[in-house]
Order: sequence, then C-alpha cells, then structure tokens
Amino acid sequence: METPEMSPFLHYDYMRFVQTSVTWFKPFFTRVFCVCPADSDDILMICPMKLRIDFKYYTLLGDMQGCDIADMIWKQGLFENEKDEIVRFFFDTMKAKMFLNRIPSESPFAKGVPAQRISFSRDVEYVAIDMQENYKAYLQTVSKNMRHQINKTYNRLERENVPQQLYIYDAGHRVPKELERKINQMYITRLISKYNPGRDGSKFWRAYYWILFQYLKHDTRSFRKLPNSFLAVVMSGEKVMAFVSGYKTHDGKKVSMTRLAINEELDYYSPGRILMNELIKYLHEKTEIKVLDMSRGNERYKKDFGGRSYFIKDFVVEPNSI
Repeated sequence: METPEMSPFLHYDYMRFVQTSVTWFKPFFTRVFCVCPADSDDILMICPMKLRIDFKYYTLLGDMQGCDIADMIWKQGLFENEKDEIVRFFFDTMKAKMFLNRIPSESPFAKGVPAQRISFSRDVEYVAIDMQENYKAYLQTVSKNMRHQINKTYNRLERENVPQQLYIYDAGHRVPKELERKINQMYITRLISKYNPGRDGSKFWRAYYWILFQYLKHDTRSFRKLPNSFLAVVMSGEKVMAFVSGYKTHDGKKVSMTRLAINEELDYYSPGRILMNELIKYLHEKTEIKVLDMSRGNERYKKDFGGRSYFIKDFVVEPNSI
C-alpha cells in the first residue's frame, strides 16, 4: 500500500516510531489500532488511530508534533469514487467523537467528513518551495527584498571575514555524535526562548527537554535510524550557525522539514537566511529534489524565498448529528 512518492510521515518505517512513542509516554491514556475496511482478505484502506482510555474520542495516530500530516493509507489502484465510498463507510461505522487533524485538504478523507457531524474545522497554512530548472531561474521567484537581503548578508560575511560552509547529512553521511549534540542543544535553546520563555534559565526544564529531544522523542529516534532522514547544517568554523532537518520521500523528489533553529549568538549574520539560500542552491545543483516543504506555518521568510501555500484540515467530528 506504500508508494515511493507518498509522504514519509505515512510510511510504516516512520509510523512505528510514532506508535512506540505513544505507548511509551501515554500507555494508560491511549490505545493504538487500525481501521481496515477489506474486500475478502484484501485490505482497501488503513487508518491508524488512537483511543483515549476514557473513551471520549479518537485521534489519528500521526497527530503529534514531528508529523507533518496524517491520513488514510490506500490500496493502490482504487478509483476516486471507490475511495469516496470507503470514506462514507468509515464514518458510518465510526460513531464515536473524533479529533481529525493534519489531513491534507485534497485527501478523500478530508473531503468525506460528514458536514452534519462537524462541530469545528479550520484550514492550517503550510508552505512549500518548488525547485526550478536551475538556481538562477529559482532566484527569479524570490522576492526582490529577499534577493537584496541575501546579497547584503554575503557582503557582510565577506567584509568581516566570517567563514560559512553548508554540510549535508543523509543516508550516505551520518551525523557525527558531537554535531548532533550541538544541534539538539541549539534547538532546545531556541524552543525554550521562543515558546516557553518563563522556563529559560531553569536547569530542571533544560534537563527535561534534553532527555526528551536527545533520547525519547519519536522524531529523534527515527531520524537516527531511517535512511531517508536529511540534515542541512551551516557551520562557521566549529560553531553551528543554523540547521534544518527532516525526511525525504522514498523516491527522493521531496524533502519535508520538521526542525529548524538558528544560533541566536550569531543572529547579526542572518544565519537562517544563509542556511535557506545555501540549501536551496545545493538542492538545485546536487540533487533530484523538486520540492522543499517548509511545513506548518506561514512565516514571512518562507514566502520571501518563493514559497507557495497549501492547506491542511483540522476537524472535530461529533458522534451524532448536531
């Protein structure tokens, strides 16, 4: 049922890390199972879900931080009308309340949610950057202001003699342990300062996040193990300026980013801008990747770098008609 071009977040090799993470952290609050409509012994669709132990509602197994999307997985060769019929069967059969999040808006799953059962829905904006024929052609899709800022950034680096170098780590080049330690430490610092400023400076919370992100989270463990993991790092000497990490589709045509952080001590040199420019140049010149998916959020820099919007759906589906 898996295909090389499907999202890496739907493949079994990734989802098994999600499943173990759920059972580790919330063994008394969730039950993991799959809904599988079948024709005889032929599975037509798989929908991995979690059920709270208090039976209040279901969620999709992939609805958690680090998973860009969650969706049904289909038998290959089904027509759209057949998928629509399976979705109707799913909702006729699943009577309980459901929180269905991170579903691609064009998915038959999203399109088939019964309107009379929806008590809440929203569109969540994501941004992806399409590669062009070459890097020079790509620059024409970048905003005029961003092109000016890129030139200004490199002029500053040259003027102040600040070295910078992009390094790529993937299946053929695994991440050195010392570098992994550095980027995790930087990511945690960025995470606390941006989303939990009240915990900044707390040794307890720093230790908590270190253990969580260094050893326990599903996207940390899967990143170390999976051959389609991808890391781009800009270094200045021994210092990490910025990094972004994620996963490639199994056909190697798209890379989806899940973590990004910059070294705030080097903010004057615009490390995020350097990272984006060097990475996109690398993707054009050295790979067959056609799409750089910057994932959730519509931050301005994504659009300035030529990004296009697409949308993911969130629903609250009630057990009965409202």
